[in-house]
Amino acid sequence: MRQRTTSSLLIPLCTGLAGILVPALFAAHLAVVWAAPPAAPAPQAPDYAREFQSINAVCARCHNLQMVDTPRSYDAWHDTVQRMVDLGANGTDDQLDDIMDYLHHTMTTVDVNTADPGELEIVLDISEKTANAIVARRTIKKFTGLADLKSVPGIHASTVDAKSK
Repeated sequence: MRQRTTSSLLIPLCTGLAGILVPALFAAHLAVVWAAPPAAPAPQAPDYAREFQSINAVCARCHNLQMVDTPRSYDAWHDTVQRMVDLGANGTDDQLDDIMDYLHHTMTTVDVNTADPGELEIVLDISEKTANAIVARRTIKKFTGLADLKSVPGIHASTVDAKSK
C-alpha cells in the first residue's frame, strides 16, 4: 500500500472517476463535494486499472459501485473497508491494498490548510514541489477558495476547473 499520512478532511477530489466536483466555501476552508456518476465509474487513468479491477472483484459482488459516492478521510475509508470484510467481503491482501489505494487517490478528502505535503501529493495528484508550494502559501495566508488554490505555482487552473463545477 502507498505511504499514507494523517490529514483532516475538507477537500474531496476525484481524480480517477468520472465524477463532478462542486466548489463550496465552508468555515474559511476550501471544500469541494463529489457527486456520484450515473453508472459504475471506469478508470480514467491507466494507473488505476488494476485497482479498479480489484474493486470490481471484491466490492461489486455485493453491491453496485454507485454506493461509493461520499468522499471520506483515509481512516474512514479504512474503517469502511474493514467493515465490509467483517461482513463477508472476500479479497486477497493485494486486492484490499488496491481498493484502499484507489479510494485514497480518488475519494479521500484533504484540508489544504493543514495537510502535510505527502497527503497533498496523493490526494491532489501533484508533485512534491507543488505540495511544498501549497504549504509555503498557507503559512503566509490560509486558502479560502478555488482561486487561492489556482494561484499556487504548479497548480494548473484548467485542472482545478475540470474538477469543479
